Amino acid sequence: MPELAEVELARRLWHPAVGEIITSVDTHPKTRIFRDCPAKLLQQLLPHTTLTATRAHGKRLLFTFSPPITNNKSPITEVPLQVELHLGMSGRLYATSPDHRAEKHDHFLLRTAHRTLAYNDYRQFGGLKLHRHPDPWADLPPQVLDRAFTLRYLSALLDHRPRVALKALLLDQAAFPGVGNWMADEICWRLAAHPSTPVGKLDPAALRNASRTVCCGALRHVADRNFALAGTRTEAFAPGSYVHLVPPSSWLFQHRWKPGGACPTCKKTLSRATIAGRTTAWCPACQLL
Repeated sequence: MPELAEVELARRLWHPAVGEIITSVDTHPKTRIFRDCPAKLLQQLLPHTTLTATRAHGKRLLFTFSPPITNNKSPITEVPLQVELHLGMSGRLYATSPDHRAEKHDHFLLRTAHRTLAYNDYRQFGGLKLHRHPDPWADLPPQVLDRAFTLRYLSALLDHRPRVALKALLLDQAAFPGVGNWMADEICWRLAAHPSTPVGKLDPAALRNASRTVCCGALRHVADRNFALAGTRTEAFAPGSYVHLVPPSSWLFQHRWKPGGACPTCKKTLSRATIAGRTTAWCPACQLL
């Protein structure tokens, strides 16, 4: 499943269309991604609106459109339309030519005079929601890189759940939005802490620093470095395969799934087990309970 930096990369692929008018909406007639938002409703409301903003929060994407209009060009409401999108296991976004012909797994196409914004999902675990609210994300928890993710805030989280395993807390989207399996392993490794360590034993400042370092690095190595490649149809971003340019070999990332993969620091063979419901890799020499 895509994590913080992969979702941010996906957002950037549609962001150039901000300010453009949606001329038409194409939807696949047989797809599960519209289980929470009827395709016909999107086809009715989105044409003639303008894409005004794109946002990412953790593993979520939000695309804001100007208020829908009636046949006489008058707004139906003053509230903008907010389409929330989740990529699931295999969803991906890409932008292509305005005359793009839908491919087999293109389930949602937004067309403007300049481009087609496509949502492709061959496993259909992703989905869309429609919000009619000025800010449907107002109550979401702060992200690791937000100003509100302060040491005081994190300390309160740890105090509230001192016996929770570190890996479990990192995967909790109400605590660390956008952090997924590989990022959680990376944070644990940088803390030199076993993934099963109760969070009450941790130094909150060290955890905050490690999580911010990993989030910043993930954005730099995944979102920033791959944007030019992912902007083309043939190199479109796809969760699961990650992207062509990944974090460097000094990170745990490149070693965690290799047969015989070793710790980048001490070269000890990595251990693996299921922790917090996810397959987890750690260094048995550097990360002790």
